Amino acid sequence: MLTRDMARAVAASLTQTRLDFANPVLLGISSSNIDKLQRVQNCLARVVLLDQSSLSTSLLSQLYWLSVPKRLEFKIATLTYQSVTFGQPTYLSSLLTPYQPHRSLRSVSQNLLTVPRCNSSFGQRSFSYSAPRIWNGLPLAVRQSPSLDSFKRNLKTYYFASQ
Repeated sequence: MLTRDMARAVAASLTQTRLDFANPVLLGISSSNIDKLQRVQNCLARVVLLDQSSLSTSLLSQLYWLSVPKRLEFKIATLTYQSVTFGQPTYLSSLLTPYQPHRSLRSVSQNLLTVPRCNSSFGQRSFSYSAPRIWNGLPLAVRQSPSLDSFKRNLKTYYFASQ
């Protein structure tokens, strides 16, 4: 017999991996395409929790699942943390530049990244633009997490608190 916890685990592993597949590419696409993915995730939450009447946001929070736009930012932020902290993967860390102000400012100790100038909406979808923008928007306590696991935990907590 399949218990509810087992159903949650199976549903999460099967569908969340599909939602996460190549999701950095989805950053900045039209909201109608994001809405379609969000509807899929909402339907999945209803099936897993066997609840057709509650709001989808409350169902997602019961399952501790981030919404699709926040999942996209979570993935980019995690890749950015790995690039900034460990220098891995090198092909991504070479795209990021630490913020170095021309004068002595308090922001020098904030662990910020330089956001390059970009005039096109297509260019704003690139990792070199979106990663520093997302990274700089995170609180300092999240950016300075001591390990990858604590960074993910703090980031997820921050995103749930800001929804």
